[in-house]
Amino acid sequence: MTFYEEMAELAVECLTEFGATATLSRETVTFDKKSNRRTAVAADPVTTLAVMDELEVLDENTGRLAVRTIAYLLAKPASGDILTLGDRKWTIGTVTTVQPTNLAIIHFAEVTNA
Repeated sequence: MTFYEEMAELAVECLTEFGATATLSRETVTFDKKSNRRTAVAADPVTTLAVMDELEVLDENTGRLAVRTIAYLLAKPASGDILTLGDRKWTIGTVTTVQPTNLAIIHFAEVTNA
């Protein structure tokens, strides 16, 4: 077992112990040429484990420290996905994946209230 495989297992253990079941849902918009209307198509939701945290980061626009809400996830979200954790919903923003090899260890997503 490599170091990165061990880190991936550790991420699963930590999220299993401290995380909660969450759902990622995605809605894509398509254009129907016959009716000249947009239609929304919802993909099947993905169940994952997630932990929410607030981090103080340097805002690239103002140069000041700002607090951001970050979700730590096992399943990879995409920008615009809706994360449901309990009765709260967040919209996924920037996603960062820790993936030093072909094995993704964990995903970090900046989220805002949906």
